[in-house]
Amino acid sequence: MRHERPGHGSDAALIALLDAEGAECDRDGAFPERAFAALRSRGLLAQLPLAPGENHRLLRLLAMIGRGDLSTGRIFEGHVNACLLIDSYGSADQRETYRRIAREGGILGVWNTDLPDDPLRLDDGRLQGRKSFASGVDGLSHALVTVPSAEGRMMIIVPLAGLPVDRAWWQPMGMRASGSHVVDFSGLQIEPDWIIGKPDDYIRQPWFSAGAARFAAVQVGGMHAVLDIAVRHLAGTGRAKDPYQAHRLARMGIAVETVYLWLERSARSWAAAAEGTAQGAAAIATANATRCAVEAAALSVLEEAERGVGAAGLIQPHPLERRMRDLRTYLRQPNPDGALAGLGAAIADGLWAPGGDDARPSVAVDDVPSR
Repeated sequence: MRHERPGHGSDAALIALLDAEGAECDRDGAFPERAFAALRSRGLLAQLPLAPGENHRLLRLLAMIGRGDLSTGRIFEGHVNACLLIDSYGSADQRETYRRIAREGGILGVWNTDLPDDPLRLDDGRLQGRKSFASGVDGLSHALVTVPSAEGRMMIIVPLAGLPVDRAWWQPMGMRASGSHVVDFSGLQIEPDWIIGKPDDYIRQPWFSAGAARFAAVQVGGMHAVLDIAVRHLAGTGRAKDPYQAHRLARMGIAVETVYLWLERSARSWAAAAEGTAQGAAAIATANATRCAVEAAALSVLEEAERGVGAAGLIQPHPLERRMRDLRTYLRQPNPDGALAGLGAAIADGLWAPGGDDARPSVAVDDVPSR
């Protein structure tokens, strides 16, 4: 599968389509059907670059889709995650089954968050309880859900047709079309071939933590879209070459380019861990660094764009208004403080260092002079 550089040729047309669909679906929170029809027609649901050596292409693909629309990007990233987990831990029959489902247009998701007062559980072969933040439920064919057991957290892939969905609680500031509703699985009899892998495969490291680079890639695309909007607005109002506005565009451009470079380092680190040429802890540290760098850069780009465009960008239907809400919402991923602390610990332990050498600290302990 070959992709053009995002923003060029047919990729530009796809980004424009996703953007238009995102604006439409933001009005009522509907599933982005046209967006996924376009992804399906391009073979992007079935022909995913999941091999370690293709991770750079995968992250760039996620960024491109996020540049078109963050809700679509969030749902698509869940599909990628489900396909990757099945490829990694499923049986040969399971891998072929879900590849066929994807070829036929099915969309998969991964739902890990339990409703606090009614968590998902397995009782005598039947599921009981509910999942919240069930992103994309109105368009998915299957979801890979996690369930605790005595041996660890199990993965079960479940067909979604007919399950009760509570849509009342999902009233977010942004990411409306991601449709992260509450799904009730109570009474559903599971089949043996719905169980994927072994207990705790879902949280197996370094892949569980290093996978944060995927949602960071979607956020990078959202940042790029904010820059696109600022450039169009300032050029259209004849203000782009004002020196103060030019400074804002320059700072935004530097920030966006910087986070694309972070994605490249994440891709290299994932591949090195998969090939056994680097420690898995380095891949986790790099993913932690990437998500923290992306969050900080995204907030700076939002601030620059809001100041540059001004109040007009905060009023519908200006495209910045929706993109601002979506990106600020999507940046709120779990445990950012823990990610930053984990990176600091990896640096202190000599497991990660700036400059791309994840195997050694930048200064050897023996080289530090004693006092």
